[in-house]
Order: sequence, then C-alpha cells, then structure tokens
Amino acid sequence: MARATATETDKSAKALAKTSAKTRKGAKTTLSEANLADLGAERLASILMELSTDAYVKRALRLELFAEVSPEGLALEITKRLAAIAKATSRIHWRKRAAFARDLELHLRMIQRLAKTDPKTALPLLMDFLDLAGSVFDRISQPEGPIGEVFAEARDTFGDIAPAARIAPVDLADRVARLILCDDHFVFGPLVAVAAPSLGPAGLARLGERLQAALADRPARSAGAYDAKASVVRDALRRLADISGDVGGFIATFSETQRRFPAIAAEIGRRLLAAGKAREALAALDIAAPNLKPRSLLSSRAAEPDDPVDRAVWEDVYLDALQANGRQDEAQRRRWAAFEATLSIPRLKAFLKGLPDFDDVVAEDDAKKIATEFPRFDTALAFLIEWPDLPAASRLIVNRHGAINGADEELLTAAARRLEGAYPLAATLLLRAMIRNTLTYGIAGRYKAAAQQWLEVESLAPMIADFGEFPDHETFMADLRATHGRKQGFRAELEALGGVF
Repeated sequence: MARATATETDKSAKALAKTSAKTRKGAKTTLSEANLADLGAERLASILMELSTDAYVKRALRLELFAEVSPEGLALEITKRLAAIAKATSRIHWRKRAAFARDLELHLRMIQRLAKTDPKTALPLLMDFLDLAGSVFDRISQPEGPIGEVFAEARDTFGDIAPAARIAPVDLADRVARLILCDDHFVFGPLVAVAAPSLGPAGLARLGERLQAALADRPARSAGAYDAKASVVRDALRRLADISGDVGGFIATFSETQRRFPAIAAEIGRRLLAAGKAREALAALDIAAPNLKPRSLLSSRAAEPDDPVDRAVWEDVYLDALQANGRQDEAQRRRWAAFEATLSIPRLKAFLKGLPDFDDVVAEDDAKKIATEFPRFDTALAFLIEWPDLPAASRLIVNRHGAINGADEELLTAAARRLEGAYPLAATLLLRAMIRNTLTYGIAGRYKAAAQQWLEVESLAPMIADFGEFPDHETFMADLRATHGRKQGFRAELEALGGVF
C-alpha cells in the first residue's frame, strides 16, 4: 500500500514538473521572471549589488527596500528626489530625456504603490510631483514625448488617489487651482474633470472662485493682445462650467469676437441645445453664419473664408438647432445644398431620413446622378464607393480615367479592392494609375506596394474580356518595361515577390 502511494506521489510530481515546463516560455537561457527566479535569492541579490553602481538601479533598489519596511521612509525618499529635481535648472539634453522620464516614472510608480496603503500621504506627494511639470517642461521646451506622458499619467492618477485620501474639498481645490495657475504648457486642463468627484460642490465652488479671482487680477492688455495665462484659466473655467452644467458660465469665457468663430459658436450652440434652449442656440449660431470671419483672434483687419472643417462642425449644430426650432423645411434645404456642394454622405442620409416614403428613392437617384457629374473626380469616386454604388463607380472610372490621380493611394487602393471582383477593368485602371505614378516619379518608398499592384494587375487580366479603348495587359506591361526597365529597385521588389519585370 505504501509502495502504491509513493508511486502515485512520483507520478504527481512528474506531472507538475511537466506542467511547469509547459508554462515556462522559451529556453532556460531566455531572460524571463521564471528563469531569473531559478537563480535563487542570494545569487540575484549579488547580481543586483553589482548593478547598483548605476544610479537608476541603486535608486530603484533603495525605494523597493523602503517600500517593504517603512512607508514613512519611502515617502521621505520620494520627497528628497522630487526636491532635487525641483532645484535643477540645467537643460535636459535630448539624449538624456528617456532616462529622465524613466526616473520620473519610477517615482510615480512608488507614489501609486504607497497610495494603496497610505493615500493621505501619497496624495501630497503626487501634487508635489505634478508641481514639477512646469520647471521640467521649461528645461525641455515642450510637453510632448515620454516626459509629458509621465506627467499626463500622474495627472490622471489624481482621480484614483484623491477619493481615498479624504482631504478637505476646499484645501484640495486650492492645490488644484495652484497647479492650473502655474500651467504654462496647457497640460493640466483635464485635471478639473479628474478632480471633480473628490472636490464635490464645495470644492468646485472654491476652485471657481480662485480661477475667477486670478482672471480678474490679470493686467489689462491692448486690444487683440494674446494672454496665455488667461487662456489657461478660461479653459479651466469652461471645463468647470461643463461639469456644473452652467451654460452661461461657459459662454462667458469667450469674448464677443471669439463667439463669431464657427467652431466656438458650434460649441456654444451644442450646449444650449442640450440645456433645452433651442432659440438661444440658433441665435448664437447665427452670429457665426457669415462666410467671412476675422483672420485670427489677434487681428480683425483682414478677412478670410472660414475653415472648411470648422464650418462643417458649425453646420451640424445649426441643422440640429433648426430642427429643434421646428424649421424642418429649412433644415432639409440646407442639407441638400450641402450635399450638392460637397457630396457629404452624412448630409444626404439625414436629408433622405427626413423625406416621406418613396420620395427618398427618387432623391437617392438624383443624388447619384449629381455624384457622377461632380467636378472633382476623387470626391465623386469616394462617394460612389462608400455609398456604395459600384456600377456607377466603375462607369465613372472608365469615362473619366484621365482624371485619376495615381498619387491618391488610399482612395484608389480602397476603390480597387471593392471593384476587383465584379468590375476588374475599373480596378485595373486604378492599379495601373498607381503603378505608373510610382515609376514615373521614381518613388522608391512605394516600389514594394507598386510591385504588389503589378501582380494584382496580372491576376485581374484574365478576368477582362474586352479592354475597349485601353491598352490590353501585354501592351501595357511592355510599355512599362520599355520606359522603366532601368529601375533596379523596383525590379528587386517585384522579383522578391515572385514577379518578372
């Protein structure tokens, strides 16, 4: 009986070893946690001591030791390091920025770790960490990149730690205000929303008071002069107004001139509509309706057409406002006019949705006719492919092949994919245009894509019974070989794919 039990134990041990071997990825020499653990604690400790001559490794090890035995000591170590960074003024060379970001991230991780057991201590450390952003960005002249990403993560971490820290909302609001008022690089705007749940009504009110007071204390500027600090504060006040549902407060952060810009008017109109103030929304949007606007927020001496993207955003909200005010017919007229001018699919769909049954079928046919006759070939093709109307797209390509722009890779590639099954000739014409454009202008970076397109053209050729007015496959390929036979880069890419030039 004892022998049977021993045998079963051996089998279990072997099965466990086999399972462990399966879970271990790679050979025993692969650098992994499992393989390093096999070295044993003493050997690993010895290796780490040897590596501790590196400042980062030494700092990381010290922080780990403090994290294990003394939260107070860990907080003190983090405080000392943050103070040292705060005192530094020398420029951070671009070669050292990755290492600097790594050091920042190490201390942020330790703050997050401390917050799990002592959030009341961790939150002030996090705020001190965020206080570093301005001076650090001054030393690199930009908030983008790995360093900026660490501060963005720290900013968002605030929302995880603050609720558990249970700091008085008014005191918390003062710290948030301090960060925003020192934000010369426009990175702490989102902190308003992140902190809002912890601030509560009293904290939000206090934050608003602090920001309004700071804005009122800004020195007067000459007309049109830009005030970066005031812009930061106004941005925070807008976010605060959105959280509080204060539409009037949101609008008040924009000057009369700014409210005439389509994008700004659209933001105002959208909020007024959400608040059930349809008439006020339409009035706010009408202010930005003219096709001309001041050249910039800094000058009103010259004028230029509105940005098409801003105008489209404004138009979206304006149509909603017309609808909300019971002006359905006017909204429909504007939708159709916008479609005729741009072939906008969203505008057409909204227009058709507002028509009675059966009228939408006639209108859709009219829309397709307008698309096939649209002056810009690329816009027409994009519409017909996306709608979709593939027969019309095929006819468009064949009838207006001279307008195909072979450099428009994204559109032509997508269209060729959609058409190659049922309309191989149209797909071939698009692929030929891209190949010819690449070879004619010697665009080496596109040789591989052109080689793939070459093979696609070859695969489509047997599917085309009649090339009509266009050169057949052999003639087209012979022409390419005669004209571009010396392009060895393209030849190499084609032969690598198994093709023959």
